[in-house]
Amino acid sequence: MNSNLFHNVANVATLVLAAGTAALVASGCVQSGAGALDCSKSFIDPTYTTVAIAAIQVVKMGVNVVRDGLGGLIKPQPPVQK
Repeated sequence: MNSNLFHNVANVATLVLAAGTAALVASGCVQSGAGALDCSKSFIDPTYTTVAIAAIQVVKMGVNVVRDGLGGLIKPQPPVQK
């Protein structure tokens, strides 16, 4: 799998997990005054989606660093060649 395909798969995965967070709210989670999710009435634990999203994003950053080096995180990307 090339890095571009990996990034696209990871983007779709985070989109699905964000939809999972929306499902948490729909399943009974409510936001407290402090901004935290209270899921005592939900059947889904929000820790799972939070950890999964964070892990996928860390892996994506790692792929970028391995592929382009630390400087590659801030340099302009070259145009796509046909």
